Order: sequence, then structure tokens, then C-alpha cells
Amino acid sequence: MGAGVVSATNGTPIGETKLLSKSNIRPLFFCGLAVVGAVLYGYDGTYFTGILEMDRFKDDYGTVMADGTKDITSSDKSLLASIVQAGEFIGSLCAAPLGDYFGRRGGFFGASTLVAVGVVLQLVKSGSIPLLTVGRLVLGAGVGIISNCTPLYLSEVAPTAIRGAVVSSWQLLLAIGQVIGACIAQGTKDIDSAWSYRVPIIFNLFFVAVIIVSQFIIPESPRWLIGKERDDKALAALRRINKGQKEGVRDLVIQTEFQSFKQSRQDELDSSGGGGWSTMFFGVERRKFICVLGILISQQIGGVQFIFSYTTTFMSAVGLQDAFLITIIVDVIEVFGVLCSFLLVNRFGRRPLLLWTSVPMFISLFCVAGIGTKGLPPPGETLPYPGVITPAEGRAIAAMICIYVFFFNLAWGPLAWVCASELATGKNRQKHFSIGTACFWIVAWAVTFTLPYLFYNADLGAQIGWIYGVGTLIAMAFVYFYIPETLGRSLEEINEMLEAKVPTRQWKGYVTSLNRPTVNGKGYGSGDMSPAESDSLDGSGEDDMAKKKGVGASSEVPTKVGVQDAEA
Repeated sequence: MGAGVVSATNGTPIGETKLLSKSNIRPLFFCGLAVVGAVLYGYDGTYFTGILEMDRFKDDYGTVMADGTKDITSSDKSLLASIVQAGEFIGSLCAAPLGDYFGRRGGFFGASTLVAVGVVLQLVKSGSIPLLTVGRLVLGAGVGIISNCTPLYLSEVAPTAIRGAVVSSWQLLLAIGQVIGACIAQGTKDIDSAWSYRVPIIFNLFFVAVIIVSQFIIPESPRWLIGKERDDKALAALRRINKGQKEGVRDLVIQTEFQSFKQSRQDELDSSGGGGWSTMFFGVERRKFICVLGILISQQIGGVQFIFSYTTTFMSAVGLQDAFLITIIVDVIEVFGVLCSFLLVNRFGRRPLLLWTSVPMFISLFCVAGIGTKGLPPPGETLPYPGVITPAEGRAIAAMICIYVFFFNLAWGPLAWVCASELATGKNRQKHFSIGTACFWIVAWAVTFTLPYLFYNADLGAQIGWIYGVGTLIAMAFVYFYIPETLGRSLEEINEMLEAKVPTRQWKGYVTSLNRPTVNGKGYGSGDMSPAESDSLDGSGEDDMAKKKGVGASSEVPTKVGVQDAEA
């Protein structure tokens, strides 16, 4: 919560709650500049899947096949497409110390430098697989840092009432980046020179330039500044963010937020010290770690990375013509799905959307696998082809992929990042998110690296849908048991509820200490729970505390205090 909405001690909202109100324009502008890194991330995935299918790229980097033609081997495809995820893993781990010591803006500067170096290495010599590989590894490290710093910055600067939509913009801009990458690859694929693939690579530098310029405009995260005891700079940042507030409430908003951040920091120090790597896996910090790690891994085990990295290759292997055009259509559907999610997230919340969209996702993947049991045409051949799927069935596979992509971007695409950035609260916030994003990239790498082998060498073809469909079911189960509803909660409230060990499915009506005086004039809060009762609660179970008038007594509290900000 960086501007616009603050709950006073009596639970009354202070400041504007509407997304596009004048008071929120400045924080939205700052967040809009910060989220450009997501465009870079999305762009890299789709332009490179297009490059892999370009004739000139195959001539320069390919291997002579048995029939005398040049093509990229499955091992080289695995290496070139997945090495970027290895870099992103390294970058995510580096993001923790970089962000802790130099702040969110320091992370952006470091990421931009790595991406620029990675682009230059890829352009040094055409036809060199080693240089291309190293360049993509370094570029990936920059993207890994961006994937860590950006969601954290968005969640720390955006007002509570619109935080879900703002952090979800990460997925929207990512999808827009994918459309840009697919369009540029489509536009350059027929150039009969090395520029057919060099132009898409060079275009990465445009996003780098925008990110670097943005760092001279956006303020540092006030939460990070307070954590470093730079109170004067934190107040200055809050004044910049809240400059659009009305005269009558501006100072009150700034002071309330400042005191809230200070008190939250002091509570963390009083409860268990200043944090550190050794404290991440014990007590409530372990629950935070499991939630952040699990939701980001769950987003990937459904196999979306194979669509992200291999859409053009997959559609060609199915035997469909115009694979480049189909890739653009898939990417446009991604954008449409994320836009629809903005209309739903504040109405239905995080948990319901994640759970219900998983159903059409796994069904569509199982349909792809079922159709694929009839076999696909040999490499280089298109439909119709005897003894395999028909052209209509090939189009049905493409349609199922489109359905999967739409529902993924309706919830899992944006909301996994929202939930992770919200649940990574407290003293180890940067560290939890760093490890979570690092593991996210490990799974993304595993999917990207193994797909060519599973598809071609293991001869599974489209039946890979069985594997990723089961992964989607596992992700759905994780959300049900571990991910609480955080709609309308400030990061300070979320941290308090985690510390109070509120069961996962009792968060919706829980009354925090901040809002305790507003319910029937009684003080409900964490102080009303006995140590024995508190110790009996874990991260996933139900509890009979819902029948008592203490913390977590959600079934007897008629007013969803603290949620009205998001629903205003």
C-alpha cells in the first residue's frame, strides 16, 4: 500500500478507492513504468520461438540432417530455449542480496545491465551456438532479477484497494510483450539475411532503454527505505506517491502509512529479530515460504511454459500451416484473458478464480492428449497426412490450446504473482520471493528443456497433455489447502494473520487488530486467542475457532472489515 487507501484505526477508509481516481494516477504512473520489465520477459519467449523456425536461422545455426537439409537438432532446441531459464534462476537468487542492499531501483539497474550485455553477446558472431547460448544465459539472469523486483515494487507502491489489479498488470504486460515478439518474428522471418533473426534480438535493447530511463522517474519503495532506517527518504517517497491526494487528507494518508510501515517493522523486530536466511524455515516464516514457493511452482507445473516457449514449433509439429499466425492469435488471447481478469479479481477474489479456472485448463490439456493418441505427421510434413490426425483434429488441438491459454491468463497467470507478492510479507520478504522465483525458473527450465525430448525422442507428441493436465490438478489441490484469500487486505494485515496462524479457509471474515474496534464494539484480534489455541492451528486445516468470538471467528462476524476498501 503506497497511496490512495489507508484504513484508520476505526476501520474507515482514508482517501480515494477508485482505480482511476486522480489520487491514484501518480502511483499508477510509477507502477506503469516499473512494469515495463514484464514486456521484456514476455517478448523474449515468443520472438525466440519464432527465430527457431526461421529458415535463415536454421542455415546459420543448424545441423545437416540425413535428407541433406539443415535444421536445429532437438538437443540444440532444448539448450537454446531453456538456457534462458537457467539464467533466470541465477538472476532470481542474485535478486535477494541485490534488492536488500541496493533497493528495488538498484535491482532494475542491475537487470538492465545484464540484459544489454546478453544481447551484445548474441550479436557478436552469427552461427556460433556457444556465444548465442552464453548471451541468452546472461540475458536470462537480467530477466530473473526483473521477475523478482517488479512484483515486489508493484505491491509496495500500489494502494491496497487496487493492488491486485496493479500486480496483475505484470501478466498483462508480459502477454503484450509476447504479442510484440510474435509480430516482430512474423515480420522479419522472410528477410533473406541474418537480420531476420538479429532484428528481434536487438529489439530487446529498446525495453532496456525504457527501464533505465524510468529509474530516474520512479521513487524507491518506502517500505524498503523504512527497513533500512532511512525515514526521511521514506517520507519523501510517500509524499511523491501521494501528491495527487486531496489537500484535506494528503498529510493524514502520508502519516498513517508511514506509521503503519514503522509499526510493522518494529513488530517484526520485537517478535523475532531482524530476519536472515537461517530464520526462513522455522515457525510462521516456513508457512510464508511454502505459500510463496508453492504458488509460483504450481503456476508452472501445468506446462504453460511449453506454450510460451514452443507455440510456433508445437503448431508446426502438429501439422498445421500458418504456425506463425496461430502464435499471434494465441498471444492475443493471452492479453484478452488478463484484461478479463481485471474485471473479476476484485469481485470474486484470488482463491475462487484459481480453483475454478483450473477445471477447464486440465480438461483442455486432456483433450489435446486424447486427440494426440492418433499420432502426428512426421517432422516437416503438414496435414492432411495418412494414418495420423485429420486437419479438423489438428485445429481442435489448436482450439484446446487457446482455451487453456485463456483460462490460464484469467487467473493463474496474473494471480500467482499477486498471491506470492502478498504472502511474502515481513522481515524475509525479499528472500522468500527470491527463492520462490528461483524455483519458479527451475520448473520453467525443466518444462522447456524436457519438452523436445518428450515430444520427439519419447514419441509422446501431443500426449504431453496427460503430464501437464495432472500437474494442473496438483496445482489446484495446493491452492485449496494452502493459499488463503487476501482480497482487500493490506500487507500489514496479511502479515498479522500469518503470525496469528489463521487457517487457510478462515481468512475471508477474519478481523485484524487494526479493525478490531469496529465489530459490535468488541475487540476481536490476535490477542484473544490463547497460546494453546494458536499453536493448534496450521496453514491448511479447519478449526472450531470459527465458532468462538476470538481471532478467526469468521463465521460469526457479519462484517468483512478491511475488505470494503477493495470493493468500494
